[in-house]
Amino acid sequence: MPEENKQDPKDIKEQIGKHLRAADELTRQQKFEEALMEIERALEIDPKHNYARSFLERVKLMYKRSQPKDSEQAVTEEKPPEDPAALISQYLAKAEEFIKNKDYTHALEEVAKVYKVDPKNYYAQTFSERIEILMNEKSSEEIKPVATLIQPELPEPQIQDKPEIGSRMMYMELLKEVWFDGKITEQEAQELKTIRELFGITQEEHLKLERETRIGAYLEALRIAWHDHSLSGLEQKALQMMIDKYGISKDEQIEAESRYADIQKSSKSRGTVLVVDSDRNILVSLSKQLQQRGLTVLLSQKVEDALQILRTHTPNLIISEILFPKDHIDGMGFRNKLSEDPALGQTPFIFISSIAHKKVVQACYRLGVDHVLEKPVDMKILFSIIDGKLRNSPQEK
Repeated sequence: MPEENKQDPKDIKEQIGKHLRAADELTRQQKFEEALMEIERALEIDPKHNYARSFLERVKLMYKRSQPKDSEQAVTEEKPPEDPAALISQYLAKAEEFIKNKDYTHALEEVAKVYKVDPKNYYAQTFSERIEILMNEKSSEEIKPVATLIQPELPEPQIQDKPEIGSRMMYMELLKEVWFDGKITEQEAQELKTIRELFGITQEEHLKLERETRIGAYLEALRIAWHDHSLSGLEQKALQMMIDKYGISKDEQIEAESRYADIQKSSKSRGTVLVVDSDRNILVSLSKQLQQRGLTVLLSQKVEDALQILRTHTPNLIISEILFPKDHIDGMGFRNKLSEDPALGQTPFIFISSIAHKKVVQACYRLGVDHVLEKPVDMKILFSIIDGKLRNSPQEK
């Protein structure tokens, strides 16, 4: 008797595939209720089918999002944030504040909140791993911002004009899941192969989708890292860890950064200003006011870091303090180093400092500095100088 009721595994596989293909087509037609019924039929045949279970959850979420909320629901349900990247960035910014105080437990709690917004956020994963590394270090130095880029608010990335086939979209979602821990197990690889056969996805298409998944993940990480207008040392290391962990190639990294650069270009900026000052309060105050005037702002607390920034950015104007902590290059040294570079030596340069001694000011002008302003800076004069310089300055490269 048991032998008579036993079904051929190939027949079972075909039955499941039939239901899932039907569900995929219904999902593309936004017939979510019917799609859910097809997936449930597949699960009746094999309740442990991982892809079917994952597919079911995604369609449920799509169905929920498609439903109009009545007034009662609007009161009782939380409205999802319009920009998840903003919320994620907010949580990570709080996490970094805890890190500065070496309160790693609360930092991890903030990162955990990210997973409630996006359970498969690659960047948050590497961010939390970086925190765990810091927790294990016997004497970790305080993480301080190395370089900050502040710019006009960036628009959301535009969705590609070419619509994705439903099954490809679902396959990419599955790729994100299996890649989340940075490696694919033999079981997951076999499952991917099964899904490819099920939906007729070729190996070539698989490789393209896999590449697009890595590029998309890194692009989203860039958006989150820069969204709070601050790229700290921890965030830089988290991005590098992400590149290493998920095997993001140099070509994929360049492609993601190119797409991010296209997003940046779509935001209107009058020009780029590099501000260098060891006083973080000065940096924050100046950056906000410059940003309000439509300027992209690069910030650094050390001349050494500013010189690193200038390797990849060419600002329209540089503002720097003269005095810096002992054992660091000071403003005069900074200006001297720039003078050695034919291109950077021509960049308009302004000193802002509490030093008002006549001989110091004269020495600054002999170095080729355009202006020397005394702190507290008269912002009207500073803005007038910047406006004048920008009229004769090319946009940032």
